[in-house]
Amino acid sequence: MRVSQKTEYALRAMLELAKHAQQPNPVRTMDIARNQAIPEKFLESILVELRRSSLVTSQRGPVGGHRLAREAERISVGDIWRAIEGPPDDSQVAKSAADGRNKRVDNPFGFVWQRVNLAVAEAVDGVSLEDVLQRSESGEAVEDFAI
Repeated sequence: MRVSQKTEYALRAMLELAKHAQQPNPVRTMDIARNQAIPEKFLESILVELRRSSLVTSQRGPVGGHRLAREAERISVGDIWRAIEGPPDDSQVAKSAADGRNKRVDNPFGFVWQRVNLAVAEAVDGVSLEDVLQRSESGEAVEDFAI
């Protein structure tokens, strides 16, 4: 399974906001970008999507910046993922090239992709941003694997 660079950046930006959740001032875009090695222009568009999904609040002005819209323990990795990627694909529906409308497609593997989507949702919805923050701050080894 692959995670898009955009989703990876969104997750890292949210982690940065979680790290600073107790600070009085919001976190500036340039600080998030610098601390997480995210291109600032790309981060700006990601933050807009996170704001639209009610995961981030923003404040303008000289002391402006961004904050988590709710506590880190109430934001799951799945919430962030869906804010960027949208809901999982329905493998039983395909776009008709001719008219652009959805139509049913006979897909013998549809049940497999449904199971995959459910397993992924269970995994990412079962981990909160707070869980990730605690693990990263404790210095626990990060597993590197792909599905």
